[in-house]
Amino acid sequence: MIFDKAVKYAERVVKGKEITTKEVIIQCNWFLRDLEKQYEDEFDYYFDMDEIEKIEGLLELLNFATGLGVAGKTILEGLEGFQAFFLVNIFGWRFKSDKEKFRYRDITLFIPRKNAKTFICALIIIILMLTEDDYSEFYSICLDRELAGEVKKAMTQIIMASPGVAKYFVIPKTLSGKIVCTLTNSFYQARTAEANRNNSIRPSAFIADEVGAFKDYKNINAMKSGQLNVKNPLRFKLTTAYAEDKSIMLEELAYAKKVFNGFIEDDRMFALLYYAEDEHLWDDTGLLQANPLRVEENYNEIRDSRKSAIEKPSEREEYLCKHMNHFLPSNSGEAYVNVEDLRKCKMDDFDWSGRQVWLGLDLAMTNDNCSFSIVTEEDMQIYADSYAFVPTERIPDKNRVEKINYYDHIKSGKCFSCGDMTVDYGFIEQKVLEVEEQFNVIVMGVAYDRYNCLSTAQKLEKEGLVTVEVKQHSSVLHPATKLLREKIMNKEFHYTENELLEENFQNAKVTEDTNKNIYVNKKKSTGKVDMVVSLINAIYLLQHDVIFNPDADWGAQII
Repeated sequence: MIFDKAVKYAERVVKGKEITTKEVIIQCNWFLRDLEKQYEDEFDYYFDMDEIEKIEGLLELLNFATGLGVAGKTILEGLEGFQAFFLVNIFGWRFKSDKEKFRYRDITLFIPRKNAKTFICALIIIILMLTEDDYSEFYSICLDRELAGEVKKAMTQIIMASPGVAKYFVIPKTLSGKIVCTLTNSFYQARTAEANRNNSIRPSAFIADEVGAFKDYKNINAMKSGQLNVKNPLRFKLTTAYAEDKSIMLEELAYAKKVFNGFIEDDRMFALLYYAEDEHLWDDTGLLQANPLRVEENYNEIRDSRKSAIEKPSEREEYLCKHMNHFLPSNSGEAYVNVEDLRKCKMDDFDWSGRQVWLGLDLAMTNDNCSFSIVTEEDMQIYADSYAFVPTERIPDKNRVEKINYYDHIKSGKCFSCGDMTVDYGFIEQKVLEVEEQFNVIVMGVAYDRYNCLSTAQKLEKEGLVTVEVKQHSSVLHPATKLLREKIMNKEFHYTENELLEENFQNAKVTEDTNKNIYVNKKKSTGKVDMVVSLINAIYLLQHDVIFNPDADWGAQII
C-alpha cells in the first residue's frame, strides 16, 4: 500500500499531474528509473519489498494523534503521497552487497510550515527505534529548546495514540529525558547542547531539525563524527526557509541542486525540495509547489496570509519564508540564472574567424581561480566562450573541497593549470595575447578589474591591446549583468560545451543595491563564479561599443 502510494505519487509528478519543483521531478524520475535499473548487475542497489512490508505493518499499528481529517486513523491509511514517497525511499533502497545497509545516507526535506514536518521527524525516529539494531541511539538536534521539544511531543502523541505499540515505550516527562523502546533497548533524545557536548555520543541516526537556523556545522559535524563506527548511519536535515544570510542551509541547497543538475554525482543523497519558484511567489502555482500536503484548509490560510503580505510589508518575510519556503534575496542572494535556461543556449560549434571580439578578465588572488572570457555579437545575439585558470598543485585540494574534477575540465580545454601553488599571471597574459592568432579575430578591447589586474593590463597595453578598467560597482555592472540574464532567458546567448561555465552560473548569486541595480555577489555565491564575472566584464565592453541598449544607464569608461 505504501509502495503503491509512492509509485503513484512519482508517476503523477513525472507526468506533470502534480505541481511541484524541478528537483522533486528529478528525484521522482530517478526513483522510477532505479526500480528498473536494480535488475542490472552493475547497479549497486536493490529495492527491498520485504522491508517495506515490515514498515507497512508498523504503520498499521501507529495512529495519527492530530491532524485535519486524519486524527484517529492509522498512519498507513492517512499518509499523503509525498510522505509515502519519502519513507519508501529511505527504508526501501539497500546495498546489494549488504541488505542491512541503507542506500541513502544523507537525507534532506526542505518544506514549509503546515506540511507535517515535525510529524515526519517523529515517525522516522519511531520506525528506526523499532527496526534498527538493539541499543541504538537516536537524536534530534535543534538550536532552540522549545523547537527541540516539538519532535519529542509529536513522538509522544503518536505513541500514546497507538495502543499496539505504546506498551513498548517508556516516555519521560522532561525534555532532556530519553524515550526508550523496551523491545530493542534503543533510545531517542532531543538535544540543544553545544557541539562540544555532543562529541561523546554514538548516533545511529540523527535529525538536524530547522537547519535553516544553523549558522555553522559544529553541531552536525559533532554528530557525524560520532557515527564513524556505526554500520548504517543516517543523517536527516529538515527545515523551512529563514531570513538568515549565514544559514548553512543555503550551502546544503546549493549542493543538492548541483547533484540534481548533474554537476556532482552523489547517489547516496536523497532530497525533496519544496519551494515556490521566484516567478510564482505570489500565486497559487507557487503555493502548490511549496506545499505538498494537499489540505484545502491550509491553502486557504496561506492565501489569507498572502493577501495580508501584499498589503502589509511587515508580514512579507513571514509569508515568503514560512509559506513559500523562500530565502529572502535581500539576505541570502538570488540565483542569477536558471542553469536549465542556460543549457538551452548551448551550441555544437562556432566559427570565430574574422570577427571583432571583446575580452573580459577576472584575476583573483594568485592562489585562487582566474578567468578570461571572449564575446562577440551578430544580429543582436551574443556568442561567448570562457576559460578558467587554476594553480597546478592546488588542484587535488580544490577537487576535494569544491567537489569539482578540474582534471576533466582541463582535458576539455576550458581550464588551464599553471604555476605551482599560485597561478602564473604570465601564462594568462600569454593566452590573452594569443587570442587574435588562435581564433583569427580582432580584439577590440580587454575589460579588467584593477584589483590584482593592474600590472597585467599594463603589460597587455604595451603589446598593443586596448584595455579598459571596469569598476566593480553595481551601478556600472548592472546593465551588463541584466543584459546577459535577459539574453540567456531569450535564448539570444550562445556558447559551446563548457560544464565549468555552467557550474559557475549555478553558483552565481545576485543582490540588489538601494537603487535596484543587480550585481553578482561573490560573497553570497555558493562557489566559484570567476568565469561569470569575466563574462560580464567582456559584455560590459561589448554593450558599450555596440550599444545594444541605448536607454541603458551607462557607467563611465576609465582608461
